[in-house]
Amino acid sequence: MSVKIALPSPLTFPVGATAGRPAGRRLLQAFPWLTDRADAPARLALIPVGFLPVTLIAAAAFGVAGLRELASYLLVPALALVAGVLVVRPKWTSTALRALGTGIVATALYDVYRGSFLALGLMQVDPIPHIGTALHLHPAWAFGYLWRYLGNGGGMAVAFFALGLRGVRIGILYGLFVCSGLLFVLVAAPYGQEMLFPLNPTTVIMAVGGHIIYGAALGWLAGRTVEA
Repeated sequence: MSVKIALPSPLTFPVGATAGRPAGRRLLQAFPWLTDRADAPARLALIPVGFLPVTLIAAAAFGVAGLRELASYLLVPALALVAGVLVVRPKWTSTALRALGTGIVATALYDVYRGSFLALGLMQVDPIPHIGTALHLHPAWAFGYLWRYLGNGGGMAVAFFALGLRGVRIGILYGLFVCSGLLFVLVAAPYGQEMLFPLNPTTVIMAVGGHIIYGAALGWLAGRTVEA
């Protein structure tokens, strides 16, 4: 006598809600604005330009070119492009300004934390004026902080808003993502520690903690704004 055992088909096993779906479909579900003909062009312009200031610092640290040259030939035309996009999509102007303001506030909170390391003598030198020095602009500290607040902190906030991200948790992850790029530059770039700051346990704690504060503040404030 033979006994037949019915095995379940592989297709009958329970799967997660997103399992088996094409990656493109999952991406569209996460960022539905990719198919929005009205919003997608503005967002797709603001996202890379928002990341451009920190990217240019990384490029300069790797010796691609001087920061002043990179800013002149890449950042200035990119900002002109964004200005043109905002003329065509004026409703995004208010969103970009809110994002910029949010980024400035989040960066200031980061700097309160970072300043405590300087005040306690755990860090000997403020690295931000190094950016002004790399730009060959004086006073170096003023242009360094201008780049930090409007370029780095403000730009990444604009990209965060344009991506449609909101909330403290996603903000912290975003901050850690940015921090991972910074740490990579410090480790791998030949001029990274010279342009920014030396890599040691204290500066790692400062950088990670500061980016968590920045990301949490950015996500919290973004969650309380009105979508464009």
